[in-house]
Formats: sequence, structure tokens, C-alpha cells
Amino acid sequence: MSTKAKAAPATSRSLPPGLDKAALLGLYERMLLLRRFELTAQDLYRKGQWPGFIHLYVGEEATAVGVCAHLRRDDWITSTHRGHGHALAKGVPAKIVMAELFGKATGCCGGRGGSMHLYDPPSGLFGTNGLVGAGIPLAVGVGISALVRKTDQVGVAFFGDGAVNHGTFHEAINFAGVQNAPVIFVCENNLYATATPLTLATRNTDIASKAAAYGVPGVAVDGNDVLAVWEVVRQAAERARSGAGPTLIESRTYRTVGHHEGDPITGTYRTQEEVDQWKKRCPIATFRTKLLETWQVASPGELAAIDSRIEQEIQEAVDFARASPDPDPATVTHHVWAEPINPPIPADPSSGTRQTVNQGWLEAARDGIAEEMRRDRHIIYLGEGTGERGGTFGHTKGLWHEFGAQRLIDTPISELGFTGAAIGAAATGCRAIADLMFVDFLFEAGSQIAHQAAKLRYMSNGKISVPLVIRAAIGAIKNAGAHHSGSYYPVWAHIPGLLVVVPSNPADAKGLFKTALRASDPVLFLEHKALFATKGDVPVGDHLLPLGQASIVREGSDITLVSCGLYLHRCLDAAKRLEKEGVYCEVIDLRTIVPLDVDTIAASLTKTGRLLIVDEAWAMCGMGGEIAAAMMELAFDELDAPIGRLHTETATHPFSPSLDSATVVPVEKIVSAVHAVLAGRPPIPHRAHAPSASPPSGRREPAEKTDTKSRAFPSAGHPVQPGASGSAGSIQGQPVLMPHGDLTVTEARVIAWHKKIGDAVRAGEAVVEVETDKATFPIESPANGRLAAILAPEGAVVTHGQELAIIQPA
Repeated sequence: MSTKAKAAPATSRSLPPGLDKAALLGLYERMLLLRRFELTAQDLYRKGQWPGFIHLYVGEEATAVGVCAHLRRDDWITSTHRGHGHALAKGVPAKIVMAELFGKATGCCGGRGGSMHLYDPPSGLFGTNGLVGAGIPLAVGVGISALVRKTDQVGVAFFGDGAVNHGTFHEAINFAGVQNAPVIFVCENNLYATATPLTLATRNTDIASKAAAYGVPGVAVDGNDVLAVWEVVRQAAERARSGAGPTLIESRTYRTVGHHEGDPITGTYRTQEEVDQWKKRCPIATFRTKLLETWQVASPGELAAIDSRIEQEIQEAVDFARASPDPDPATVTHHVWAEPINPPIPADPSSGTRQTVNQGWLEAARDGIAEEMRRDRHIIYLGEGTGERGGTFGHTKGLWHEFGAQRLIDTPISELGFTGAAIGAAATGCRAIADLMFVDFLFEAGSQIAHQAAKLRYMSNGKISVPLVIRAAIGAIKNAGAHHSGSYYPVWAHIPGLLVVVPSNPADAKGLFKTALRASDPVLFLEHKALFATKGDVPVGDHLLPLGQASIVREGSDITLVSCGLYLHRCLDAAKRLEKEGVYCEVIDLRTIVPLDVDTIAASLTKTGRLLIVDEAWAMCGMGGEIAAAMMELAFDELDAPIGRLHTETATHPFSPSLDSATVVPVEKIVSAVHAVLAGRPPIPHRAHAPSASPPSGRREPAEKTDTKSRAFPSAGHPVQPGASGSAGSIQGQPVLMPHGDLTVTEARVIAWHKKIGDAVRAGEAVVEVETDKATFPIESPANGRLAAILAPEGAVVTHGQELAIIQPA
């Protein structure tokens, strides 16, 4: 239940506990600064002095000042679109806030942010925010960062009543609670989310009581009483710094201006009577009366001197902003990514003689992560089931036991919340890995990735970096269907500020992961599920690869094939087949999508003159089109034929094996496309067209027919042909199949047969034991009958869907 804080009654001249005259006058002066700044901003905006639009904080000053009175400069706050007051209360100088509103180079963000995007790390302002609730998970990350770095810093999230109906609030406060993070959630309940009354947005209008659902203390306070706010925040800050965890404070206040300048104050969703009643509760006027009459700690002359000093400070801020230069247009692309993008990468003195070890993909990547976590004790890993369990794919196996639960953080299923927290932690002293399991799930956290992680460096004018790795599995495998089969890297490559990595082999997975963990930008590290079972020679020790450097993995002279991830291997298989026909393919592994190494591709074209791009992502606005356009710009004169593109078919990924096979790009299709490019008639990707319009002009090569019979599921009575290890002839019966289990485990070893040929079996009875990389389990008979044939003897390695035996029905 929420509790309403009550200040102890003060007799004449007796001062509130913990506050002396200087402190009381400081609270008054700070509130007055906020008010005078906002009224001046309102006047200048109405006179057309700057572009954009603004949301003013008039009427709510007691909340920001009462909260920030207990914060140090090294504490961090996240704010809202109504954030000038929070910035000033946290100590950002008025002149650089004003300059930012004018869009000047001297503003706190160099003119890149404006009214809704104010950042100032020296003052502990993580940022105001144009997206409702977006700063809440960032503040949780601040708290987690403080725990990992063993400081007593506090993260504070300011947000409005509208945000409590948003997923960011619920995911973030729940995560903060289970992590016992030092965070103070401050909901400024001004009764309206834009123009929607709180009573229409939620049935539970007691916002403080919502904390109980997450096991967090909740307290409601009069947000127009700076001393009441001061007291509840004092308690919350002490709780946070002492390790007792987060607090939710509902500060009940009111804005006496419109939602934004230009929004009518009354006449639509509010009445003049309501506004007038709240104006009588002005936090500054009521506090001034207490200073003069209740506590009698200041004379009218002393307050007049403060008033005059604030007026002078505001005027100086305006003069400073007007006199400041505009940003240089030549700097418009500065601070999108770190400069340079790559961290220092040590030279490898061993050259080609370096020691290697044959490792699987997951083991190699895990070794790279562990090496970096040992090197940097502030690296943290967040994800669902990635702690003691070791991850869905076994990809974090052993890390929890070595590094502990504070660094290998098992999260709730709340991608938005823990990804936002990872961003906040990464920006405030940690490096973080956010494990989202499947790339399809990135969209659950999309706003935090695109609007926060990607943009923080730019909007803060280079003051904030986000050394974050977002790890996810990509690609189609084993008929996983629409929500676990995507690739999507072109979607994320479209967003400035993100780096996108798609390795193709275990050595590159390790080397690129280690580099990503030393970089200063957010990196999307995307690994194909079908490659998790692959093995290769991996350099031992400190192996790093630069981002943005493609690799020529096969030399050739007739055509260049460009790909990444799983399809890189299919290109290599196609090149081997084509070499038998006298066609020599040069194969390039992109390794990173952003940065995109177009120079290596252009250089290859000077040798081959022809290009085919093979891409698992969809064609529309995709990687194939980007590379093709770049080659038209850089190497047009080198082209001897039109550029070809092969992509996964333009359809949501289907489940049925026959449809699944029709969407992907098999080796046969790559071979056919190479022949087409060499003939000057490259395949054309499928595009949508309006039904009423003419079909798109140009050719479309017919899709290669692929043999899907081997992927179909047999039914009872299926005539079985024996496998290589059996001799069943044409025995009719029900096959015992190796189950299709884990997405990334493709094979198993037969451990023991529990029955011998001729034995009677019952449906559901275990007949054979098999072992995968993850587990040992029995396989049951599909029917009553007799074991007629064993097709996979003990010790045999079998793949999912393979026939192990035949049961003749009774």
C-alpha cells in the first residue's frame, strides 16, 4: 500500500528538521530559477526566437528541486519531454540549457538535441527524452552499474502519469526490484497524459500503490510542497545508497500551462476553475510565505535580492545564447559513431604460426567473452536463462559459475526493460551484453535500441557513448516458423549509430566478439543458429578482428560472390561445384554489415568483372541493393554484366517443410544464378506490386525446384528404405525417428539399444538411448509391434529426422 508522507508541524521560527536557513533559501532560489527560466522560454518561443516546440514545467518546480536536493553530481537522472526543470535542478547551467533551446553550438548538446533532448554528463543529466517512459529502464541500468562498480550512486527516473501505462515502467520497476537496484522512480502525476485524464487511462489512479505489485515501496506526496518531496526523497536516497533497493514516489502536482506551447490551457480537457485552484497552490508562492511568516528566516529584502540575482542569471543566459554561434554544418555527421570505430587492435606477432585449437562456434565465442570479462571486471551480461542454466543454446555455459550472478544477470522475459537497463549501465561505467536470444525479439526492445542506444552519442554531441553488445541468433533452421527464423540485419543497419556484425565461422565469432566488447558503440552481434554446431580452428588467446573488414575466403577470376553468415558457406559449396565446370568464383565474407567494406568488393570486381550478392535477408531495401548501388558508384567501369542478387523469398517464413524449402536459397539456386549472371541475365528479386497496376517490368527467373521429400515427415505404413548402417531391404512398417529437438543441435550418437531385432515392443516404450551435446534421452516406439530392423547401430551418429529402426505393427 502507498503511504502519504507528512511533515512534522513547525511552530513559529522552528525550522524543518535537517534544514537550516541557507538550505531553505537554496530551495527557494532553485525553484525560482526554474520558474523564471520557463517563463522566459515561453516568451521567447512565442516571439519566434527559436525553432521546434517546447513543453514547459511551470507549476511543478517543487518536485524537481526537492528530489535533486539529495543528489550528488555523480548521481544520474533521466527525464522527460518536459525536462528543462529537471536539467536545471540537477545543476546544468542555465546558459547552456538556454543555448541548446536556441540550437546553438554552445548548448549542452551543441544544438543537436533541443528542448526535448538535453544531455549533460558532468551534471549527471543522462537525458531528457521525447519518448514517454523511455528513460525509466536507463535509470535502472544506472543503478545496476553502481552495484557492479561498487559505488553508492543513485539513478533517478522522472516520468509522468502517462508512463505508468507503458511497458517501460512495468518492465523496469520489476527488474529494478529483483535486482535490488539503487533507483528512485519519480512519477510526476499532473493528472493528464497529454490531454487524457488519468481517470480515463487507468482504473487504479493511486500510482504509488502500483509499486506493491513488484515488491517495491511506494509513497505518495504533495508534489507542490518542496519540503514534503525533500523528506520522502531523503528516505528513498538513504534506502538506495544503503543497499535496500528502489522506491516509487508519486509526486502529485500540476502544470498550469498547456501540454506544449500552443496547446490551449483550458476549454478542451480542463476548466479554468481547475487551473485557478491549482495556481493558488503555487509551490513557489506558498514556500515564500513560509520563509517570511512561518519560519521568519528571511526578510522581504533578502528574497528580493534572490529574485534580482535570478533575473540577472536568466538575462545573462539569454544574452549568452543569442551571442553564441550556430553549429558548423560541416560537423553534421560528427559523433554518429566513435572516431575511430575500431578500438586499438594489437598486432599479431605470430602471423601465420599462431597456435590454434579446434573449437565449436559456441565454445569459441564463449571463450572470447570470458577472456574479456576477466580483462574488464565491469563487463556485465544480461539475458533470459543465461545465468546458471547457461543459455538456451548453451552459449553462456560456465560463465555464471565463474563471474557470479551480479555480472551474469538472469533477467525476466522483458526484452525492453533489460535492454534499456543494459544501455544505461553501458553509458555509466560498465560494458554490457544484452542477450535477446532470437533476432526476432529485438523488436520487443526496438525503441530502446533505435532511439536510445543508437542516438545517445549523437544527441549528446559526443559526450555519451554506449559500449553495448546486443547478441541474438538469426536465420532459418528446422522449420521454426515465422517468429524464430528472421535475419533482419538490413533493418538495423538502416539506423545511424549502430554497428552490425554477422560472422560465419568460430574464429571470426571469437575475434569479432572481443573487438565488439572493446568498441565504444552499440554493436548488434548476430549469429546464425545453423552454424552453432560447426567447428573450426580458432586462435588461442587475445584474438581480435577489426570491424568493417571483409575477408576474401576463396580466390577466383570469373565472378565475385558476396555473402555472410550461413549463406557464405553455401556460396563456397557452389564455388566448388562451379570450379568443376571451369568457372572460378571469388567468394567474399562480409563479416560486418555496418561498417560495410565496399572497397574489398570493388577491388574484387577489377579481377572478375561480375558480381552476385547472396543474402538470407529479404531483398526490399536490403543489403543486396545497397551493395549493388555502391558498386555502381565505385566500380561501374569494371562491370562486364548486370549485378545479380539472390535473397530469401519475400514472404513471412513458413513452417511447412515444402514451403520452408521454397523460401530459402540452396546451393543449386546459387549455381544457377551464377550461370545467369555470366550470361548477362541475372535473377530479379520478387517485389510487391499493386493488383491494379501492370506487373513489374523485366524478367524473373523461375525458382529452382528443390527436393523437399527428404524433409517431409513420414506417416504410418511408410515403406522404409534402409539407411547406410542397416539392411532392412523393403520391410514395411513404422519408422522410429530421431526427434526434431533443440533448434541448434543437429545430431546425436546412439548409446544403447534396449531391444533387439524380433523383440515385441509397446507404443511409448523406450527402445533406444541417444546422446546430444546437451542431453541423453530415450526414444520411444511409435506403435505396438515387433522390432523388425535396426538401421543405426550403437555408436552411430544420426541426424534429426533420420530413421533409426522399423517397427512392424502387431
